Amino acid sequence: MESQTNTPPAVDSGSDAGTERGWQLTSPAKINLGLKIFPRRADGYHDIDSWFVPISLADILALTPASGPTLTLSGAAAGITSEFESNLAGRAAMKISGAAGRPCHIHIHIHKLIPTGGGLGGGSSNAAAVLRGLNEFWQLRLTDHDLLSPALEIGSDVPFFIRGTSARCTGRGESMAPIRRMLPLFAVLMVPPAGISTADVYRTFDAMGPVAAAAEMDYAALANAPAAAISGGIFNDLEAPAFAIAPWLAELRTQAQTIAGRRVHMSGSGSTLFMLFDTAAEAEKGAGLLSTGLPEQIQILPVRVATG
Repeated sequence: MESQTNTPPAVDSGSDAGTERGWQLTSPAKINLGLKIFPRRADGYHDIDSWFVPISLADILALTPASGPTLTLSGAAAGITSEFESNLAGRAAMKISGAAGRPCHIHIHIHKLIPTGGGLGGGSSNAAAVLRGLNEFWQLRLTDHDLLSPALEIGSDVPFFIRGTSARCTGRGESMAPIRRMLPLFAVLMVPPAGISTADVYRTFDAMGPVAAAAEMDYAALANAPAAAISGGIFNDLEAPAFAIAPWLAELRTQAQTIAGRRVHMSGSGSTLFMLFDTAAEAEKGAGLLSTGLPEQIQILPVRVATG
């Protein structure tokens, strides 16, 4: 049974902050601006090629000393386990405490604002935040590079969140090359009430056979292109298997594209869909159209894309 409270921990202007009681952090979501998937490797993983970008939507974490490892949740935490060893944030705490040779006497509170099961990386981001936070809180003096190995052991997306900056991610996601964008970028997320199992999407991807050759995504050319050009130059190899599993998601994409007159993409393995915009005003207008035209159970979230 999840342990939940109704009040999020206080934060200092949305940034990481140390206090006498512990350490407080923000834990951002991400979207994938394009996602190419390669055939399954001998170890069961798939290599990827994707532009990962953090967005302004974030969870709030608080780390405080405790007599043992405990974890509580609040906010949009339905369906998330508070069992310490089963939650990615708890696993991260155990990983870094073991490496440091100290007992895992820490309480983690996560106030969830990132929808779960939507391909936004909330759990991976929480794990990375705990690794970074305990490194600071316990004064372990580990570098970001030092944290990448334990991060990858926790999950393929966790290394990205250690650095948390716009990057082209390859390999399992652990190889990162920065992509700098000088222009602002915004997105509107469409979050269905139901998620899709990542494992099921990858199994369906494997069963569907080799993906037809597609033009490479030229991230260097897209980095400072207008939103429409980025949208026209990216693709997600997991859309076909996700839509095969959940035909309603394909229908939702078609409906959203008709309403807003823009291309819609899926983030990660789904089920979150998104549109890109050049300005906050355009994003707010698009969000308004989608809120009016889509079923009310679809959560519409305008966000800023952190590409700098």
